[in-house]
Amino acid sequence: MLINEKHYIFIPLYKSLLFRFCKFETNSKNIQDMIIINALNIKNRRKRITYIYDATCDYIDNFYKGKNICGFKNCQCYVQRARKEGLKNGCCRICLYQTENGCPSKNLACKLANCSEVYSRCKVITYKDLKTLKVLSFRQRYIIKSDYFSLREDVLKDLYAYGFIWSGLRMSIRIFKNIIVLKYCEKKQIKNVVKTNK
Repeated sequence: MLINEKHYIFIPLYKSLLFRFCKFETNSKNIQDMIIINALNIKNRRKRITYIYDATCDYIDNFYKGKNICGFKNCQCYVQRARKEGLKNGCCRICLYQTENGCPSKNLACKLANCSEVYSRCKVITYKDLKTLKVLSFRQRYIIKSDYFSLREDVLKDLYAYGFIWSGLRMSIRIFKNIIVLKYCEKKQIKNVVKTNK
């Protein structure tokens, strides 16, 4: 079945059992359109969610490839260098999984989060720019927007879940855990700074 962008309002129907044996095609050369068609041709729900998640992450990574939108120098972004507070790793400094070499996982919410400084300096991808997310349900799109500072595997488990309550509970527990661990690490860093300054 040949579909194009004006048919995207029927995506929930295309994912149903009625189209279980239907093969979708498109004439579009747009990468996002091709991702959507490939996703609709994956009939297994979990595999389709995983494909959309990974393909959208790759799309964003390719868009920013070779661009240093945060202006990192010596592990500090534009804002951190301007404030001269000694903080490192930009917004990622408040993530448990941060490393000196960048993010060890794929997180769509984090990839879409940019500060006002970045918005003022360059063109960025926003949530509204991602047509590929139309393949996901409303609940899944909400999770994509909200599941910051989580590993790919945890976000996918939240997306696989059928209920808002279960995925919301999992997200809340992770946020609470992150806050506790980060407060502990922050106190430890402050003690180390005080010791080195003596």
